Amino acid sequence: MEQPYAPSPPIIDLNPSPWWSWGVAIFLGVMVAFAALGALVLALIPYEYIATEYTWAEDPGAYPANGSQEEQDGWNESKELWDLQQLTQNLLLEMEDEVPMQLALFTGVTLVGIAAMILLARQNPNGFKLAYLWLFLSTCSNVYTTLRYNSLMSDLDQFFPDETLSGTPQVAANIGGTLACNIIVLAVLITCAVNSQPKHLEESGFHLYHHPPISHLQQPAKD
Repeated sequence: MEQPYAPSPPIIDLNPSPWWSWGVAIFLGVMVAFAALGALVLALIPYEYIATEYTWAEDPGAYPANGSQEEQDGWNESKELWDLQQLTQNLLLEMEDEVPMQLALFTGVTLVGIAAMILLARQNPNGFKLAYLWLFLSTCSNVYTTLRYNSLMSDLDQFFPDETLSGTPQVAANIGGTLACNIIVLAVLITCAVNSQPKHLEESGFHLYHHPPISHLQQPAKD
């Protein structure tokens, strides 16, 4: 007598998908590539050359105390341009001095990111630990850069009263945006790290664990 087909117990693969690790490695690769591009641009900008070669104002000399009103007004305008030029040149020279520190920060963050990429590509759980470290260092680097450049730009505010280039609101907004984005990245990293771990299931007669291709139906024996 021929028996009806009976479905086999579901087969559960307890191995996690490698894409939980590979996806994070690809993300880190993209971020490191963009950071490398930014560092290259930073290293190639000739701040000192711009500061010394490009001028648009001349020293107005002494104030014409005995001159006409027109001469005094012209001197005031020339003096304002001269002061702006001097301030801009000093700013560019300070930015030139800041380049080695920025490149050092980039190098440290990048090396950690590359190490995390290699481990994650090999599905090594320690790769997620390095990814957390990369995110922490990247956040600290961004916060430092924001504070540092805000300090450098603060002197320009006197020449642009209607357009505040620095200050507490701008710093708070920039740092707040950085922290918000990195908290989202942290949440994604934690999710990927949790899902990259092997699953644990209690023994049961209602499922099987093994990894060959699933066969949904089992051919019954014939009498």
